[in-house]
Amino acid sequence: MSLKTIVEIGELLDFYGVLLTGRQREYMELYYNENLTLAEIAGHFGISRQAVHDTMGHAEEQLRAYEAKLQLFQKRMERMKLAEEILQRLPQEDRDWLGPMLTRITE
Repeated sequence: MSLKTIVEIGELLDFYGVLLTGRQREYMELYYNENLTLAEIAGHFGISRQAVHDTMGHAEEQLRAYEAKLQLFQKRMERMKLAEEILQRLPQEDRDWLGPMLTRITE
């Protein structure tokens, strides 16, 4: 799995993780946030590596489906890019006080 994919799934998990089942969310967090292997997760829960893989595959599909429909992550990235463009066009004295406000808007 590429680093880009790992980062992407991690971001989607932050946005939509609460919409997954408890077990799906737990496996995904252990894998993407705690860097456990599928075998380690399987051993911890006393199930097969394949069961973990299948559950995570379904969870990944769900995360991508949520993003395709809701586009919360994409919209946040667009807001962040726009805020950065605004900051770059402002004089330095305005950046100092507007920067924190723009950051809050994009969170």
